[in-house]
Amino acid sequence: MKNNKNSLDEMQREKRNSIGNQMFMLMFYALLIDIGLYGYGVRWLSYPTNVMVIIIVCMSIYLVRIIAVNAYLPPKAQNRRNGVILMITIVFSIVLAITGILLLGESPAETVATTKDNSAIILAIVSVVGLLMALIVMVITKVNNKDEKED
Repeated sequence: MKNNKNSLDEMQREKRNSIGNQMFMLMFYALLIDIGLYGYGVRWLSYPTNVMVIIIVCMSIYLVRIIAVNAYLPPKAQNRRNGVILMITIVFSIVLAITGILLLGESPAETVATTKDNSAIILAIVSVVGLLMALIVMVITKVNNKDEKED
């Protein structure tokens, strides 16, 4: 087996896998509870939106937890490259949204007003919050790395 210098060490992999298993179980039980509530007539969001929100929330918790225990980036990862990729992703998301609005010819706000469906707005808010969380985590990681280098 090839030993890569930029791969996670054994302890980081163990923590990441443990957190991943816990988040999988959390997502599984959250989806089961949602299905049960849906069967009893409790509808907090329309069908595909409720599943997507549960998955996005569980993945966000997973991301925050593995960053908190320092199991996200390998010991010698290039933080600058990750920041550039994140910025490109944010810009691409904005361009894609604007292109979609221009191609459809109508504003999503008008469509939501006529159908009274809030799922698109909820998913947009969750996505924006997720991207902002990733940006904040990247900044905090850079600040922590600078503090460690100065010591």
